[in-house]
Amino acid sequence: MWQATESVLATLRAAEWIPITAVRILIGLFYFISGAYKLLVPARFSMMEQTLAQSHIPFPHVNAILLSLVEVVCGAGLVVGLLTRLCALVLAVDMIVAIATNRIHSIQASGVLPWLDDFLYLPEVLYVMLLVWLIFSGPGRYSLDGLIGHKFPNERRNAPKEVHDEI
Repeated sequence: MWQATESVLATLRAAEWIPITAVRILIGLFYFISGAYKLLVPARFSMMEQTLAQSHIPFPHVNAILLSLVEVVCGAGLVVGLLTRLCALVLAVDMIVAIATNRIHSIQASGVLPWLDDFLYLPEVLYVMLLVWLIFSGPGRYSLDGLIGHKFPNERRNAPKEVHDEI
């Protein structure tokens, strides 16, 4: 029984690149499309600009352009797996700021548990968690980061033996 369990766990570990890659591509597409709509559809851009102004973000017009560009560029980076950890970090910071300046104020629950329930229900919280997962896990097997990593020395070669064995 123990060997069967170990075999299943080993198979799952060997295939962990599948959900990592799927999450990376799907969340990248989400941000790419969202940012592109904000840049190319005037009504969406206006909503973004108005949201930034209501949240007291300075220079709402300039920041709407910059944030939309960040979503497009970092979203594209996630889709192809280029600079994955950096793109995920930038987008996570973007989402944390959005939660702190705008979305958290939309929670009307009274009491700690109902408030926490509503907070955890915000889609931005899930986006942050997925992005944090990508920061820690990396891009998955099939990515430009992986291709570049095979052509250049990486940190695994310089890692202490214990760390190398775990990787």
